[in-house]
Amino acid sequence: MTGFIRNKVFVAIAALTFTSAVSAQLEEVLVSAQKRDQSLQDVPIAISAVSEEMLEKTGINTITEVIPMVPGLTGADYGLATNSWAIRGIGSNDWTIGSEPSVGVFVDDSYVGRNIFASSNFFDINRIEVVKGPQGTLFGRNAAAGAISLITNKPGDENELRLGAALGDEGQQRYEVVGNWALSDSFALRVAYQHQEWEGMWTEVNSGDDMYTESDVVRISARWDVTDNLEALIKYNYGKAKTNYTSAINIPFNLAEPGVEYPDSFAINQPNFEQNEDDGLGLRLTWAINDTLTLVSITDARNGENDYFEDVDGTADDWAVDLALLGGAVGGLDIPVGLGADAETFYQEFRLNGGSESLTWFTGVSYYSEDLDNTRWEVDYVATALGFPIGSQRIESRAENKSFGIYGDVTWQMSDRLALIAGLRWNSDEKDWCTNTLVDDFGESGGPTDGPLCDEKDWDEFTSRLVAQYNISDDTMVFASVSQGYKGGGFNTSVADLDGDFIAETLVPFDPETSIAYELGLKSSLLNGRMQFNGSIYFTDYESLQVAIFSFDDGQQIRDAGNAETKGFEGELSYALTDGIVLMANYSHMDTEIVEGPLSGQTLAYAPEDTFSIGANINHAFLGGSLNWFAMYNYTGDFYHDIDNAVEEKSYGLLNANVTYQPGSARWDFSLAADNITDEDYAAFRADFGWGDQVHWGYKRLMRAEFNLYF
Repeated sequence: MTGFIRNKVFVAIAALTFTSAVSAQLEEVLVSAQKRDQSLQDVPIAISAVSEEMLEKTGINTITEVIPMVPGLTGADYGLATNSWAIRGIGSNDWTIGSEPSVGVFVDDSYVGRNIFASSNFFDINRIEVVKGPQGTLFGRNAAAGAISLITNKPGDENELRLGAALGDEGQQRYEVVGNWALSDSFALRVAYQHQEWEGMWTEVNSGDDMYTESDVVRISARWDVTDNLEALIKYNYGKAKTNYTSAINIPFNLAEPGVEYPDSFAINQPNFEQNEDDGLGLRLTWAINDTLTLVSITDARNGENDYFEDVDGTADDWAVDLALLGGAVGGLDIPVGLGADAETFYQEFRLNGGSESLTWFTGVSYYSEDLDNTRWEVDYVATALGFPIGSQRIESRAENKSFGIYGDVTWQMSDRLALIAGLRWNSDEKDWCTNTLVDDFGESGGPTDGPLCDEKDWDEFTSRLVAQYNISDDTMVFASVSQGYKGGGFNTSVADLDGDFIAETLVPFDPETSIAYELGLKSSLLNGRMQFNGSIYFTDYESLQVAIFSFDDGQQIRDAGNAETKGFEGELSYALTDGIVLMANYSHMDTEIVEGPLSGQTLAYAPEDTFSIGANINHAFLGGSLNWFAMYNYTGDFYHDIDNAVEEKSYGLLNANVTYQPGSARWDFSLAADNITDEDYAAFRADFGWGDQVHWGYKRLMRAEFNLYF
């Protein structure tokens, strides 16, 4: 049902770091994309890092909200777990259990393969790293278009406690507790809890309900130094969220405010809702075998379930929908849709790091399995004048998937200035699939099946990367890279009736997607560390691009859209003008096109050509403490919401700001923050399914006050 997914695109971007209060230099940012701590400026990869300080200033709580911080990253969400992300124009516009994402999401190096687990609110995060381009050798699971890596704060050696609260308009509330206790020299415990909600931005008039979202997330972690050379880190997380803001509203047939593109109220037949619940347990063992060898074991098990309901036609004007689809034959038509899914996943990785003065390397093996159930797939076409469905669709499906990987990466420091990096990965995917179309009255998914249809397929692929890094000086580095990407094939939920007997008997699989990417990059520190400029140009050639396309003839199917090309430029600039002023600017130009196949000539969806941001962070003394001013403007150029390029979104800009006071004791701070200050109207998702323009609106202006106590 990704044709109904809302895509919240804010492509444009922000600073990587902040100045300290006493030094007119940019703060060094450490990243671990190459499985060792390195300065961001020393890593020959297009990578953007968002620090903990930036996350706190912007109030970011989800991956989609990170999008304004990272050039080349776009995103989509329609509620809680119905979302996807794209890097440099490539993503997955499907979240059914038969496919997998193009962008890999990792939490503390553990692969998180399903949106049930990846879309929870997050907090107490040390940093977020977005690695762009195909990544086969840097992570335990293949990431075809790039990777989003979240690194949480682990238990430390100091006792600390933070209590936080935020209140704002539109019913905004947020409460947080983060505590760290060093119980001994070798054992520490960390607990983090957050409750967040908003309510009242829009009203559904038939039920009288205001739109809302509410969530609770908790993470408990413990660090045990078993010996001087062995560290054990265990984590447990739990999250639960619910919302009724899951629908795209029909604009011309909105009975509450007909024809108003951005109304305050709307009318639908049945209230929408979505609920998501997940938990996970992880264990990370780090064994320093000797001064040069380190063995890491990463184990992660997760469970989750999602329940979703939507009034897909987006209106209570049933006559208009009936007229558009059936010529007014049944006196009014409503289309409710209910979906549900359960997921169990397991991830295991062993990685060995080693090196010498001139040679640094790591090698690893990984295993990932998932047991997925499509517990509810219900579509009804209700003739409201008659009071009963005139057609329905009921589907059950199940997937058992396994993935194996063997990979390695080596860096050879040939001289003080030149380094060569090479990586190789072998990946194997095995997928067992069963689907059973119990009811398909209109043949939207090929017709009903005569019991479950099952099949299994496996694919394997070698991918590699090669990088040349040259240090022009101590402060300037250039690199050139070529890397290959791979995304496994899968199965469509829709089936096919090939013999015309109105019984679907043939499963519809799709092939893997492969790519090769070329990139030239520059990383530089200027003016004695007061300025950083990083930039890259890239070209990626995709073969057998997987694209989900919805139609009323055969439902939603992932198809081979042909070959696609993406190319562009990204630049990021940070400048410490004085001890307390940092200026920031970023720009991204992206050109995407399907160059061969049935959709040849089309631009990829949610891939604006031009995006940019400008911002400032100002810190100065005030009333015996410090006052911090932060503001950022993000611009998103024109883009299409669909692969057919039929529905276009015009450019828009969002202005966010935050001012924070902290006294000299640093025992508390108080902030005033505002998002979308100019109250810009824009569509996070826009479509036309045959009965008029439908819009899922982006958030209006939000203002809040935040208070934190530190013990």
